Amino acid sequence: MNISNQTKIALAALLLGVGALSFGSIFVRLSEAEISPNATVFNRLWLASTIFGLWNGYKAISGQFSPDKPVEQQSYTSQDFLLLIGAGTCWAATLAFLAWSLTQTHVAISSVLHNLAPIFTSLGAWLLFRHGFESKFLLGMAIAFGGTITIEFEELQTSTNEVTGSFAAIVSAIFFGAYLLTVEKLRTKFSLEIIQLWICGMAAVVILPILLLTQDRIFPSSANGWLWVISQAAICQVLGHGLLTYSLARFSSVVVSLVHLLEPIFSAIFAFFIFSEQLSFFNFMGFAIVLIGLYLAISSQVADKSKLQNSFNTIFVKNLLKI
Repeated sequence: MNISNQTKIALAALLLGVGALSFGSIFVRLSEAEISPNATVFNRLWLASTIFGLWNGYKAISGQFSPDKPVEQQSYTSQDFLLLIGAGTCWAATLAFLAWSLTQTHVAISSVLHNLAPIFTSLGAWLLFRHGFESKFLLGMAIAFGGTITIEFEELQTSTNEVTGSFAAIVSAIFFGAYLLTVEKLRTKFSLEIIQLWICGMAAVVILPILLLTQDRIFPSSANGWLWVISQAAICQVLGHGLLTYSLARFSSVVVSLVHLLEPIFSAIFAFFIFSEQLSFFNFMGFAIVLIGLYLAISSQVADKSKLQNSFNTIFVKNLLKI
């Protein structure tokens, strides 16, 4: 398979982004002594939006004084506003339903059902944009999903099935798929920092009423508490989702959602070194199965990305005009 340098860079960025996202569960665990998961998410979002806001401001100021880097005059249409608001709302819903799921059912069940996101992303790409998939890709996706189940196999055997928590995890997967599809469309026009500024700001606005209704403590009360939420904002949201957004200029949202299946693998490895959590035979076997599935799926999609992107915009506009 011939892979261009740009594709290699995008793939490296995607893997690094997923690796950064894998610290999310660790930071939530470290901060849960002071604030709830929803409060951690809110702080992650408003802090990240501040960072992206400063980033955009720096680019604007430096562009004004640099003849080689003129300030980019970005025009917004009503469609752009709808997509930006929609992406932020979908991301807030993803985090809120996932956090709710973790309070209603076992972590293993929530993790497996949330990892159904590639299925919903693929379904959305097929329904909205008529994106077809080769049998090799579908086989790879099935193998990768089977690997995630294998990783959690031992915990699933001892888990009790809570319907509410399972439903919330599935809904979080649906919203995550919608989030990736929307960001992929936005990436054809906007830079990653503009997209993430809107997403983080909008998602924080959506999460805040949930905190007020549940009367959760909003802010940490110690320096350590602030360290964990700042780390989550900088590492998970700014670095992690920033790199995922960057990679969507080269890969389809379906491929990105599949590579996101590596997150539990990275999380398990990091937890082994940080919390001394042991890895079982099923964990290692699941890791290998996921990697095999991802290789099959991604190798069938990389060559088609340019053709997909050309048809993406045309079909999107046609579907929008029908609404």
